[in-house]
Amino acid sequence: MADIRTMNKPVVALGSDLMCSLLELPKKAQKHATTFLTKFQANPRSSGINLERIANAADEKLYSARIDQRYRAIIAFQKSSNVYVLLYVGDHDDAYKWAETKRISVNPNTRAIQLYDMAPQEEIDAAMHEDSQNKVGWGSVAANAPQSDSAASESVPQPTEDHAGTNHGIASAIATSAVTDKTPQMPQQAPEPHTGPLPDTYRALTDNDMRRFGVPDMYVPVMCTRKTWEAFERWGARLPKDAFTYLTFVAEGLPKSEVFGLLDETEGKTSDRLGLEQQMSASSIESGEEADPEDFRAALSSYASQQSFVVVQGEADLKRILDAPLEQWRVFLHPSQRLYVEHDYHGPFRLLGGAGTGKTVVAMHRAKRLAARLLRSGSRQKVLFTTYSRNLATDIASNLKLICTPDEFNTIDVVNLDKLVKDLLTGHGYSGEIWYDGSPDHGNDLDAVWRKAITSIGVNDSKLTVSFFKSELSQVIVPQQVRNAADYMRVLRKGRGTKLNRAQKLAVWKVVETYRRIMQANDAYDVDTAMQNVVSLLTQGDMPRKYAHVVVDEGQDFSTPAYRVIRALVDEGDDDIFIVGDAQQRIYGHIAVLSKCGIRIQGRARKLRINYRTTEQIRSAADSIFRSSGADVADSVFAAVRGIGDASPATTFDDLDGGESPTGDSRSLMSGPVPETRRFASQSDEMDAVREWIYGLCGTAEDAASDESDGGRVDPRNVCVVARSRYCIDQWYKTLDDGLPYGVYRLGRDAENRQRQGIRIATMHRVKGLEFDYVVVVDVNDGVCPPKPALQSAGADSAALNEIYREERSLIYVAMTRAKKGVLLTGVSAHVR
Repeated sequence: MADIRTMNKPVVALGSDLMCSLLELPKKAQKHATTFLTKFQANPRSSGINLERIANAADEKLYSARIDQRYRAIIAFQKSSNVYVLLYVGDHDDAYKWAETKRISVNPNTRAIQLYDMAPQEEIDAAMHEDSQNKVGWGSVAANAPQSDSAASESVPQPTEDHAGTNHGIASAIATSAVTDKTPQMPQQAPEPHTGPLPDTYRALTDNDMRRFGVPDMYVPVMCTRKTWEAFERWGARLPKDAFTYLTFVAEGLPKSEVFGLLDETEGKTSDRLGLEQQMSASSIESGEEADPEDFRAALSSYASQQSFVVVQGEADLKRILDAPLEQWRVFLHPSQRLYVEHDYHGPFRLLGGAGTGKTVVAMHRAKRLAARLLRSGSRQKVLFTTYSRNLATDIASNLKLICTPDEFNTIDVVNLDKLVKDLLTGHGYSGEIWYDGSPDHGNDLDAVWRKAITSIGVNDSKLTVSFFKSELSQVIVPQQVRNAADYMRVLRKGRGTKLNRAQKLAVWKVVETYRRIMQANDAYDVDTAMQNVVSLLTQGDMPRKYAHVVVDEGQDFSTPAYRVIRALVDEGDDDIFIVGDAQQRIYGHIAVLSKCGIRIQGRARKLRINYRTTEQIRSAADSIFRSSGADVADSVFAAVRGIGDASPATTFDDLDGGESPTGDSRSLMSGPVPETRRFASQSDEMDAVREWIYGLCGTAEDAASDESDGGRVDPRNVCVVARSRYCIDQWYKTLDDGLPYGVYRLGRDAENRQRQGIRIATMHRVKGLEFDYVVVVDVNDGVCPPKPALQSAGADSAALNEIYREERSLIYVAMTRAKKGVLLTGVSAHVR
């Protein structure tokens, strides 16, 4: 292992700004820069590298180095610690201008290496003087509430005469008109979301609070006295990114105690290993009693520093970092994320977080760390990384390869749980076939068995449908391990919409027994029965455990039998089970209580709060979908995204352990266009408008093929059209392929091939776990969201219907939150004539 404390051996680190600036260079310049960086990390003192101090730079540690005739690299060199930090690459004049105002130092309060802009003292004095003359008052949080999406896009129209694409009064205000201007348009830019005075939560901050958030001393007075959002953001742009993140949360109305909570858990935390591959020991760089507080060497291992800087271990390490500079999640983790990756837990751990908060990123880094630990200990056991769907398992395996060494990757089994269950049963001589509900091969067979069982018992009750029996089995009988009629008479049926008297319960139990006999006669199992059999296999005898650790992604989609399998797969102990999930994204109808599955997380449950994927406009609009819960899913979704209120109760969600989890409590620091909503009189009109919208983004085929960094349009590969079903996808595929010049790539079971050209198109289920710059969610219509057959199957079962409505909103939420920059939501409505 390398010892970076060896003072005669320089340490080279990369900053996140370097990655961003590298992407902005033309392709040829990127190659030259990469060649330089490779040479520099090998020996920064090489005779071919000439560091020149930037004479007029605010920080004497800043140097420039020649990449080629035109381009320069900006490097910080701290002589006392022998640490070089690569900060920026750019055109000669641009690079020097960038460096003039920059300072890099260790914050004495947060122990983070920070990069920020210096301001002349006279400019700060002028701002303070101006502020003393400023009569703008402080606004309350309520007075400063952001405008609704509808106010930001278009006003609610009053009743007007009918003509194509026009809304018709308040009753149809949710039906946004089709655009009559056929000129291709880029998505409209939202008004500035933060305007007017700052709220009282910000006004209450003290000088000490500012310093605790990591604000450099020179900026404490000026940041304490900002009164408006305009002034806050103008000065905040000069701050270190970590400090501005925390201040923004307070400015948005979060109590400072909650924001301090984000800091407190990671305060003083350091990593024991450094570098992309985490192979470099950091044990020798812990600060001693006589450590210099400004020492870069000691600070590089802090969680706070590692959100922006990474130590380069060698050429292979550097190459893997530079091979995918866009994928910064591989390298830089927020301290709150790194805590959950590296902390050791004395038992199972559960991590919640809304879409885009980085749950899967944490889970993957966690799996890598556990695998590395097994390899160092010489263990022959492995890490199981499991998720619900096969598609997602494929995508995760591809991403794990980006952060793992070959040995680490081979120590991790990435497999969806259904496949693991099937493999275990087959390996132990079970010959029966597993029939999955809703699957194209045996889904109809499973329904036919239920109908046969219902008919044979003579049940003739409109409320006791096939849908009712399936949910009764999966949500009551299996979770509570009901074994006979006597148990079923006493069982709690909390949350079930259909009340049953004693005679009805006896009839239901007889149907369930008959169903099981028919399945046995067919030598078939439903998935719950298959999982129960696996649990029996794993818990009998002294079967050796293949897995030392299990990491579960999308934990909200796992059923009670699934979690019992997970519990049985690994012995109880430290770091045995790590679960990430979000009930808002539950799209398969399973609800489980971890403690009732033998997975006890008391005291070991946390939640991520920072959204790293979407803009704040997209996050807010997507969260607003759950402010209603009624049957009119399509109408209420359009209304919610446009900011129009709904009288129905808000949708509530669980925390995977029987409690309730608050929604809408994450925040994004990115800003962009408000999501657009358009409804049409016909699907033909809808398809025309979607084609035009995409064309407005991507332009001609020649535009689409140009380099975005050189001012080209959006790459079609960064646009995805999302629809509810495969049938809808078939229709849209032909329309888009015929009407656009880029080609269309239908995402299926295999991992997405990023090299393949064309607009992406996928079902709402398939896009789970993916992300794109722009997303178009189409066919959000009555009868499609939710599908008519699902409603018909549920019949009069209110519990089943409510679950369908909730699941449908979750699917639309998943689809919208795949977008990083922009969303278009479309559908057909009878309100548009």
